[in-house]
Amino acid sequence: MTLDLYLFRHGETVWNRQRRMQGHKDSPLTARGVAQAQAYGRTLSGLLRDPREYELLASPLGRAWQTAVLLCEGIGRDPGDIRHDDLLREMTWGDWDGMTACEIEARDPQLWQARIDDRFNIAPPGGGESQQDIVDRASRWLAQMAGRGRVIAVCHGALGRAIRCAWLGEPAERMLEMSEPQDAFFRLAAGDIEEIACVAAKTE
Repeated sequence: MTLDLYLFRHGETVWNRQRRMQGHKDSPLTARGVAQAQAYGRTLSGLLRDPREYELLASPLGRAWQTAVLLCEGIGRDPGDIRHDDLLREMTWGDWDGMTACEIEARDPQLWQARIDDRFNIAPPGGGESQQDIVDRASRWLAQMAGRGRVIAVCHGALGRAIRCAWLGEPAERMLEMSEPQDAFFRLAAGDIEEIACVAAKTE
C-alpha cells in the first residue's frame, strides 16, 4: 500500500504574530488560527470519501494538537483517534526557543550571524537543531510512513517544508524556498504534491 498523505501546519498562534521562534515551546492559537483550523476541517471533509479510512497523527505540541482536534471536528472524527508523533515536532531553537530574531541577535550576535551564514550546519545553542537536522528527521518520518496507506498529519512550518522537500527528493536547500501557509494544506501522493487552499471565516 502506498502513502496518501494530507499534511497540515497548525493555525496561527500568538507567537506567530509576535514573530517568535516557537520551536519546542508553545503558544495558543489566535482566533484567526482557530478559524484556519476549522477551515482545514471543512475543506478536507469535502475531499474525503470516508474520513474513517485515515490514520490521524499530530505533533504533541499544543498548537498542532489544538489544530488537529478542530480539524477532526470538521471531518467527523473523534479527536481521541489522534496519535502523538514526536518526529512531527517543530525544529527546536534550543536556548532561543520563544525569542524573536532581534532578541537573539542582541543576546548572541556572533552565534546568530554564524547561523545565518550556515544554517544547514550550525545549530542554535542549548540543543537546537540545524536545518540539516530537521531534513534528516523529516526523511526518517517519511521512511516510517512508507506503506501506511492513508494518513492525515498535523505538524509545523519548518518540519512541513522539510517533509515536502524530502518527498520530492529535492536538495535540502530547496526547503528554504518553500512556503509554510496557514490558509492551505498539502496532499502528497504518487510522488507529487498538491496545494489545497482554504478560506477561513473572518475573525477581525
